[in-house]
Amino acid sequence: MRGGKRVGAGRKKKPDHLRRELITIRLPQWMILQIKRKGAIGFSIEEQMLKDNFLDLPDDYDLYS
Repeated sequence: MRGGKRVGAGRKKKPDHLRRELITIRLPQWMILQIKRKGAIGFSIEEQMLKDNFLDLPDDYDLYS
């Protein structure tokens, strides 16, 4: 048998509180250029906001998932 649906196959859905949502922000051009040099903008911003307990994280949160 090839292709088609299989029970248990595929990525499991994340809980609603862990789903990422697209937002728009305005940043100065110099900031955007520096963030882009460090890698993916969304990941970089998320990583910085998680440093030094700036936000209270849910128990099941994983930055690298």
